[in-house]
Amino acid sequence: MGVTLKQIADLAGVHKSTVDKVIHNRPGVSDARRQQIKKLLEEYGYESNPLAKALNYQKKKMTVAVVVPTVDAMPTLRKGMELVQQDFNSFNIEVVYYKIPFEAAEQVPCLEKLPHEGIAGAVVLPIEVPEVARAMKKLMEQNIPVVAINSDLQTEPYMCYVGQDMVQAGRVAARMMGLLLPRGGKLAVISSNNMRAVKQREHSFRESVSMLCPHVDVCAFMDIVEKPEHAYQQTIAFLQQHPDVQALVITCGCVPDICRAVRDAGRDLTILCYERYDEIAQLVKKGEIACTISGDLREQGRLAMRLLFEKLIYEREPEKKVYYTSNEILLKENI
Repeated sequence: MGVTLKQIADLAGVHKSTVDKVIHNRPGVSDARRQQIKKLLEEYGYESNPLAKALNYQKKKMTVAVVVPTVDAMPTLRKGMELVQQDFNSFNIEVVYYKIPFEAAEQVPCLEKLPHEGIAGAVVLPIEVPEVARAMKKLMEQNIPVVAINSDLQTEPYMCYVGQDMVQAGRVAARMMGLLLPRGGKLAVISSNNMRAVKQREHSFRESVSMLCPHVDVCAFMDIVEKPEHAYQQTIAFLQQHPDVQALVITCGCVPDICRAVRDAGRDLTILCYERYDEIAQLVKKGEIACTISGDLREQGRLAMRLLFEKLIYEREPEKKVYYTSNEILLKENI
């Protein structure tokens, strides 16, 4: 068996991505380091033939897993992933979509069984609990590359992350609420605890709002369970407790259910939320949502799957650890 890319990296004292840059003649490596790595590649007879590997994958089957809980984002993420499948349709690659509830108790065993099912790599939207992080880390240790999508984890047990810049998204929301409430008003934030991305949006908004729009009074916060009926009932009760709230910032999912509760409560609120699912687009067009901030979910799905495919087929390491998609402000006029 020939020497591996990782062994060359260890000998040179660098990360695998640095060796990959040298092999594919990409920038980002000093001349001295580049010569050192080239010498090692020649000395140990390393051979990397992407075309031969690609042709090999046309003969043998490879299975990739998508472990995204049942959340509002999934249909749009999948559309982006399917675009990549079309680009690689000459390869014998099967993508398996695991349908699991939005619960860590379901995601952990799903991740743990992937090695036993012959999975070569995975795209995962992780729930923010230590058990999920450990399961993802174990996959990486077993040479099953993992791309985190839409929400990351603090410990980074993955090859790379593709998603929205949540800190920027929170600041954008604060700026927009200042514009939407030029005369001030009482505002409430609805969030959830299961995803780090959601909390990052909330924390960034809370840190930015007093600086960017001090005339807005953020008077209440609520964490919901991201299940449609739970979200509806919690919002109904919340609105009863806060009759003076004039605006909502929703950093989590279940936006249509929260809006239904607002409608059934007979309240006329200025609402800002995130993403542009079909249901959200319709609510923006009808004026029930004033503004939504899209993180381009389809591009997240496309990029995450492409990075994973290129790693598996060509042994091409991602050039970055984090890939942010753009934040786009969408109103009735441009959605």
